[in-house]
Amino acid sequence: MAGTDSVEQIISSTTEISRWLFIWSCQSFLLLSVAWVGLKLDRSRSAATRYRIWLIAILAVASLPLIGAFSQSVRSPVVLISVPVGGADVMAVPEGIMNAAHPAFSWSSIIWPTLFVLWITGAVISMLRLSKSLWKLHIIRSNARVVSPRDIDCSSSDLLYSDYGAVPIALSESIQSPGLAGLFRPVILLPADIVSWTSREERISILHHELAHIQRRDHFVNLFQSALAAFFFFHPMMRYACRQLILERELACDDRVLSLGTAPKAYAEAILKAVERSFLTDAVYLMASFNSRSVLERRIEMILNANRMRRPLRQWPFLLAPVVLIAVSAWLVIPAAYSQKSARVGDPQSESNGPVSAQSVSSTSRQSQLPPEVYKSTVIIASVERGTVLIQRRGLGVLVPAGSGRLKASIQIAATQAQYIQPGQPASIDTRASVISGKVIKVSSDDSGKSFAVEISLEGDLPKSAIAGLNVDGVIETNRLDDVLYIQRPAFGHEGGVFSFFKLEEGGATATMVPVKFGKSGVTVVEVLEGLNLGDKVIISDMSGYNGMNTIRLK
Repeated sequence: MAGTDSVEQIISSTTEISRWLFIWSCQSFLLLSVAWVGLKLDRSRSAATRYRIWLIAILAVASLPLIGAFSQSVRSPVVLISVPVGGADVMAVPEGIMNAAHPAFSWSSIIWPTLFVLWITGAVISMLRLSKSLWKLHIIRSNARVVSPRDIDCSSSDLLYSDYGAVPIALSESIQSPGLAGLFRPVILLPADIVSWTSREERISILHHELAHIQRRDHFVNLFQSALAAFFFFHPMMRYACRQLILERELACDDRVLSLGTAPKAYAEAILKAVERSFLTDAVYLMASFNSRSVLERRIEMILNANRMRRPLRQWPFLLAPVVLIAVSAWLVIPAAYSQKSARVGDPQSESNGPVSAQSVSSTSRQSQLPPEVYKSTVIIASVERGTVLIQRRGLGVLVPAGSGRLKASIQIAATQAQYIQPGQPASIDTRASVISGKVIKVSSDDSGKSFAVEISLEGDLPKSAIAGLNVDGVIETNRLDDVLYIQRPAFGHEGGVFSFFKLEEGGATATMVPVKFGKSGVTVVEVLEGLNLGDKVIISDMSGYNGMNTIRLK
């Protein structure tokens, strides 16, 4: 009898778990379908907005058990009323007679435990594969050689707009395309031979792409969705949602790279070159998703589409309708999952639960309205200063012959920046071996009219490595502003525009959103015209995740 009771207990437990998982799967299918509908209603055309919608939907799926448990604890009890049938009340059947009325085994007692075994086997295999990938990535990171930006022909100034501080760069012979490794201390992994098959501008765009992933905390989200996908390995809608989340994440990072001034054509060439390389197929995180031709074509098309909206000024209006749909759907599917448990006859727990008091609801509402907390270590804070601001324009180019055995620099400048450049303006050329001063001698447009060639004479002695065809950086001083307020240039914003920033209040415990008007912009700083005073401290990190918030708390 003891053995029979144990078998029945195992069957009962596995049946309950399987039914719970089945209900959860149906709820997940509904929520993800609602997210898909919400994206059809989205008019922002922003990859960052679409990414947030999919992420909210996946987080809602993962939170369904917790939401259901909370809903069950606060929901009013179901009142059971005896219904007369044929003039007589329904008689309660004793538990022993009820159990005896059903056979010990039925089709349901076999099917549900079988489904449980299949699910637990698949989930364990998926988790083991994920763990193997993480371990292999850890080994690759441990054996990689840490280098400086100059070792791959990039200067630290190329990453000033990354807005995340110093991130280690490592070269590895075990990978063939760029990617990230590490969770709390991420490292940018690059192929050991990346210098041989990419140009300097292409490497800068790759580094900006990876830094964008780190700034967005994508490595944390990727690990979370990988674990959830392993748990729901059988769920087609979850697999689709994860693929869309990866795609929109890459497109959002592409938009971030292009917003830093990277030429779309050069960036698209960098991606195409990466496609030609073999991928670390079992790594948990890669630079991009090239699993299908359609994905690659969509990325290249969106990169080269100059008319596409890269980043809406206010994203929360576009998130409102999908989020409301997801929230309402989540609340509606919760009762279905727990109605059977709540409506059991003679369940003492369902009889003991009382209605939620108005005071507890009010307390919960007040807690949910508290400003969100942000760790100071995760953001960049800059102070408003007063002094001289050099307005400079920057471009990439090469050294070319200038006659009489001399060399000059030919720098490519975007048409939107070339209007500020005139002959005679001071300039400097960085050859990586030394910085050479000079001045602008000629400005001419190319056939397309999208960029200008700026010729710069070189003064002084050139290093021995300076030969015709050498790639150089050019910085041209177009203006000088004396005694003005300025701040370190943020990750977003342009000269002459008005943007919102979180300004730290006295004591630094909170920060409030304020509008700031910019004036002229330099390479590393931007003039402040209105909204801030000398000594004010503001967060210049990307805070788009807190759109709609007026106040945040700092820890």
